[in-house]
Amino acid sequence: MDLKPGLSVRIVTELDATKERIRVKSSTIYDVEGQTAILAQTDPPVLRSMLSRNIVVTYLFRKNEVMVRHGFPARILEFMDYSLSSGRTVKALKVEKTGEAGPYSIRMSYRVAPTTHSKLSVTICGTPVNVIDISLGGARFSYDKSLRLQEDEVLGVRVEMDGSAYELQGRLLRTWNGMSEGLSHDLRFASMEFVKMDKSIERALSQKLQDIERESLRREMRF
Repeated sequence: MDLKPGLSVRIVTELDATKERIRVKSSTIYDVEGQTAILAQTDPPVLRSMLSRNIVVTYLFRKNEVMVRHGFPARILEFMDYSLSSGRTVKALKVEKTGEAGPYSIRMSYRVAPTTHSKLSVTICGTPVNVIDISLGGARFSYDKSLRLQEDEVLGVRVEMDGSAYELQGRLLRTWNGMSEGLSHDLRFASMEFVKMDKSIERALSQKLQDIERESLRREMRF
């Protein structure tokens, strides 16, 4: 593997429900030996239920003066305690590469988490919601219980990006309350699939996702 200890990586965990196709967690490579690598446990952690499950390990490298992201499929072999050269023991994952590396696409399924500086906001049925993450395929968000949402209903969605507003529709896939996340019962969460998105909205959202991803990469490279 063309990987080195100390390299920052992102672990991509596949999901199989409600269009939440991937979840991305940041990590660091501790060690590489042949087709196996030791990765730092993430925060929040990769769960032990993922043992023997498939993931994707992605990383950045410079190609023609441009930073690009590649990824390769891997399998989690072990959850372990790993001793650093300093003598400190840390939680880690041992993974095995199961396929060739190649360019990793952020399109459709890749969700980015906007920050307060991203100039992106979402309104559902006239009520602002807090976007947790968003992709071309949909979004996850939190909202106050005063906004009554039902699974499978199609709702009007307003997405504002860089001062411009775009109207589209979204189908509600799932809702859950804050108690399941260890938060207030008054806070609720939902996942939504975007439907009936025209090309102009898709282009604008795709560009904004890339902008947010680039900013995230710049923050990552500073560490």
